[in-house]
Amino acid sequence: MAPSDSGLQAVSLSFKVRARPIAGGIRGGQKKIEERVLRRPKQTVRQTSTLSRRTLLAGMGAFALSACTDSSKSPANPTPEVPEIRLGVLEVTDTAPLFVAQREGIFAKYGLNPKFVTMELTGDQRPDLEQGGQADVTFDSWVTIFLNITDGADWVVLGEAYQAAPRTTGLVIAQSGINRLRSVSDLKGKPIGVNNLRGLGVLLTNSLLRTNGMLPTDVNYVERPFDKLADAVASGDVAAAWMVEPYMTRSQLETKCVLFADTAVGPTADFPQSGYACARSFARRNPNTVRAFQLALAEAQQRALDRALVEEVLPEYIKVSKNVAQLMNLGAYPSTTLAIRPQRVADLMLEQQFLKARIDVTSRMASVNPPS
Repeated sequence: MAPSDSGLQAVSLSFKVRARPIAGGIRGGQKKIEERVLRRPKQTVRQTSTLSRRTLLAGMGAFALSACTDSSKSPANPTPEVPEIRLGVLEVTDTAPLFVAQREGIFAKYGLNPKFVTMELTGDQRPDLEQGGQADVTFDSWVTIFLNITDGADWVVLGEAYQAAPRTTGLVIAQSGINRLRSVSDLKGKPIGVNNLRGLGVLLTNSLLRTNGMLPTDVNYVERPFDKLADAVASGDVAAAWMVEPYMTRSQLETKCVLFADTAVGPTADFPQSGYACARSFARRNPNTVRAFQLALAEAQQRALDRALVEEVLPEYIKVSKNVAQLMNLGAYPSTTLAIRPQRVADLMLEQQFLKARIDVTSRMASVNPPS
């Protein structure tokens, strides 16, 4: 119920002044106003003031009553059908809010006691999210999520995870290769290391190549695990490698790699990087569980705005030092889910022929955003 504003209206009406032309100029008008004020009964002024205060207090009381009534009627969060939900996670910066939520009791607040299932970070992932499968909810790049959907997985989107920022993803090269590689066009015909031949790295690198007048076929993509890419660059197995944080900063500190080209600028600036999904059947069977996860995720994403919390949890699930966690660049953790952002990824995938048909992300949303 919306709070009554009748009191506030009465107050504003008490002081309402209607502008009229002043006869006789400013001085003449001023004299007439003073005469009217002097002739006005004092009782009228007191009555108006008293009425306004009473009306204001009545309005404030109505507001307070409505607030109490609204809060008492708001239903408690329903009990999740699957409190021990299995969450598929990857060892990347994107999933830091999940570990913040676990540490700070945010999941427990919404009746969840999740079990984290670490998924493979290398290669084209095809997790089974149906009943009895590998996980109930999975995290991954939007590229991998949409590839699963186009290959027949009936998944729905639960929330956004991470959004790229400058220097959070890019191509790194060996320090010794600076003289040989001066521009992106110098990569023509050379091998580029990526963690997935059909993943986010290829999509972003292809976009970088196109921006520089090249085609995806002008380079050779080589698949390596994230934690092996820096060694591949240092040994010369690849001329460059696509990385994300914290692996990018770690490669700079441990193997003297340098950032050669940022893949989160230009047409891929603020690029939506990853999200969470589950099987449509799971969402239908367990609406309270899905709702609880979305509420917990929104709160966790908000808490992750505190960089210190992210720095604390990263070394707990990724093999990085505290020094790397403090020096690395961070992207954004959206606390709301807007279909238009992941739709941007799906459309770029269609443009680059990752997909044969357009995916309408709005039709894949599990529900509207949880309330703040």
